[in-house]
Amino acid sequence: MNQPFHIIAFDVPYPPNYGGIVDVFYKLKHLHAAGGKIIYHCFYYAGHNPPTELLEQYCHEIYYYPRKKNSPQFFFSRLPYVVLSRTNKDLLNRLLSDNLPILFDGIQTCAYLNHPEIQKRVRIFRANNVEHIYYEGLAKWETGFLKKQYLKLEARRLATFEKELKGVDSILSVAKMDIPHFSKYGKTHHIPPFFKSENIAEIDTQKTIQQVLFQGNLSVKENEHAAKFIIEKIAPTSPHQFVIAGLSPSALLIEMAQQVKNVSLIDSPPQAEMSHLILNSHINLLLTFQQTGIKLKLLHALEAGRHVVINSFMDDSGIFKELCHVADAPEEINGVLNELMDTPFTTADKLSRDEKFAAHYDNHRNAERILEIIETNAT
Repeated sequence: MNQPFHIIAFDVPYPPNYGGIVDVFYKLKHLHAAGGKIIYHCFYYAGHNPPTELLEQYCHEIYYYPRKKNSPQFFFSRLPYVVLSRTNKDLLNRLLSDNLPILFDGIQTCAYLNHPEIQKRVRIFRANNVEHIYYEGLAKWETGFLKKQYLKLEARRLATFEKELKGVDSILSVAKMDIPHFSKYGKTHHIPPFFKSENIAEIDTQKTIQQVLFQGNLSVKENEHAAKFIIEKIAPTSPHQFVIAGLSPSALLIEMAQQVKNVSLIDSPPQAEMSHLILNSHINLLLTFQQTGIKLKLLHALEAGRHVVINSFMDDSGIFKELCHVADAPEEINGVLNELMDTPFTTADKLSRDEKFAAHYDNHRNAERILEIIETNAT
C-alpha cells in the first residue's frame, strides 16, 4: 500500500506492558512490516508509557498529545471521559491537513470521528470491546462507591456515544462474537488481536511442572474475582497444586491464598519467570466471568503453554473450543484437571494445536488484511 494513512492510538504503545496496549503495539509493528506508511498519533499521561523514540522505526510520522485530566467540563459533558480527555486541537489540525484515511484505534480515539470534514474521509474503526458492556462489568466488581458510580456513568455515556460509529467505512472487530453488534453501524470484519508471538514448536516433556497456573493482572477486579473463585471453589477439593501469578494482588487475595495449603501466590513476577510458568506448568487454567473481547493471556498460553483449560466466558463464538478444554462448574473443572494432569502434552499435540491456531491468529496475514481493507475503501 503506497498511500500513507493515519492511526490514532489511545496510549503510547511501548512498552506493551498491559493487555489493552498489546494489540495496539503489535498491530503497528506488523502493519509497518507489511508495507504500511503510518502517520501515528498517540496520547500520553501520568502513570502510563511516556513518548519514546523507539516507535519512530515503525512510523512514517509520529506525534504525541497530552491527555487532559481533571477538567470541570468532564462533569457536564455528554461525552465519555475516555473520549473527551483525548481531544486536542493540534491533532485535529493535523488530521485536517490532508485527505488520507484514518484508523481510529478504539472508541477512546473517536472524538473527531464525525467532524464535518472528517466525515468525508475514509474512516476505519478498531473495535476492541463493546466498551459500555465492559464498563458495566467493571462497575459490577467495583466495591468503592464513587468509583462504581463513575463506571456506571461512563458505561451510559459510552452506550450513547457508540451510535457515532454509524456510517464508518469499515469496522475491525477484535472478537468474532462482537460482529453482530457492530454490523449495525457499518461493514464489520473479524481481525483478531495482534500479540507477541512466542511460538515454541517443541515441548520438553522432562520440564513439566505438575501444577495448575492461573495468571493475569491481579489488580484488575475481573481477574481478582476469578482468582478468588479458584481459591474458594476449585482448589480446596483438588489434590493438585495451584499457582496464581500476576501483577499487584490485593492484601485480601494474598491472605486468602495463604489459607489454602495447595495454593501459592506469586506477586508481580518478572516477565522471564512468568514465561517459565506458562511454558512449564502442566495446565494453564484461565477463567473470566465477563465475556468481552479476547484475553491476550489466552493467546499466549495457547502458543507457549501445554494443556489449556478455560470456561465458556473465555471462548469467542466457538473458536477456542477446538484449541482448549472448556468447563464451567467447579466440579466439572476439577474433573478436567484430574484427567489432564495424568495426560502428557506432546510435541505432536502442540503442532496440531498450532495449525488450528494459525487459521485465525496470524499477525502478518491480519496486518495485510487491514491494509487491503483501507486500500479498498480508499479507491
